[in-house]
Amino acid sequence: MKKLPLHDWHQAHAANMAEFAGYAMAMYYSKPIAEHHKVRREAGVFDISHMGQFLVDGQQAEAFLQYALTNDLSGMGEGQARYSAMCRRDGGVLDDVIVYRYGATRYRMIVNGATREKDLAWLRQLAQPFSVTVEDLSADYCLFALQGPQAFAMLAPHFAQPPGTLRYYHFAQTKAMGRPVFVARTGYTGEPGCEIAVALDDAPAIWDALTGQMGFAPIGLAARDTLRLEACMSLYGHELREEWNPLESGLAWAVKLDKTEMLAASGDFVGKEALKAVKARGTSHASVALELRGRGIPRAGYPVLGPAEGDPRWERGKETAGGEPAGICTSGTLSPTTGKAIALARVRREMAKVGTALAVEIRGKPVAAEVVAKPFYKNPALRA
Repeated sequence: MKKLPLHDWHQAHAANMAEFAGYAMAMYYSKPIAEHHKVRREAGVFDISHMGQFLVDGQQAEAFLQYALTNDLSGMGEGQARYSAMCRRDGGVLDDVIVYRYGATRYRMIVNGATREKDLAWLRQLAQPFSVTVEDLSADYCLFALQGPQAFAMLAPHFAQPPGTLRYYHFAQTKAMGRPVFVARTGYTGEPGCEIAVALDDAPAIWDALTGQMGFAPIGLAARDTLRLEACMSLYGHELREEWNPLESGLAWAVKLDKTEMLAASGDFVGKEALKAVKARGTSHASVALELRGRGIPRAGYPVLGPAEGDPRWERGKETAGGEPAGICTSGTLSPTTGKAIALARVRREMAKVGTALAVEIRGKPVAAEVVAKPFYKNPALRA
């Protein structure tokens, strides 16, 4: 396993370490549920330096990203961020990314750590017809996420431009503790907060300040997973996969089939024709939120069964109930905030309506579940 730059700090502070995205990562420092509540009620800091960071630079940077990504970047202003899918030519999702616009010729991109090398190779291949370069900044920076309802108040005295002054999905170049930082009002918990990129040499001092005088509790990936699941935020490799298209994976809102500005090379974005065909024939599956109505905890990979718990035609080992295949849980947990057993699942389109009664197979038995509205948890202050 690869190590993060602050690996020794995490070990010295009793972090429970495990592999994630090829890195030894802190899963938790105390107890995952306590860390989850800390972020929901107060604030915490995550070391997410495993994420990939790219710089896209050149005269055709905007045209290139319009070609490579599904979302429309034409309306972005300087200092604005935008979420998008990045697809194969057949429409399968290669990754989900956030793009940050410095200007028409310069963008930053944050990608998933597990897909960084694949993404870099893919983007450089696509970039060949364009006057643009794609530089991997990942080894030069650390990335920290400051999340929770008290985060902005705790950060304000220490930043030249307080992160709370930024609008949601906007960013700035500023200073923290006298050191240059990239700060973006983004996050993966459903709480107000920001993510900061800091140069490798400055990272230990800034991390020490965050967890010291600023008072942020270090939080591990176990809580990060339950927090994002309650907020119904997708995880690559779970809700998003190469073999699934974004229209059926909860990302239809980030696919702009009608975007036309700044497109070059083929004149369309990668995957557009395949996604147009999916839309024309109708999607076969959807990503839904489930709450269990019986006892048990759903987990990723558990079968989602058709209409009724206890249907006599249901047989162990078959992903059916009443003869109707339904789908699969992509993520699941016992929600620390709501106390309910929840899951995100990929199911057949006709079973995706809110209120639909389904079941989840848990240890060989069907447990009643219901499709509910997304998200499971929402903080109104997130976008304020």
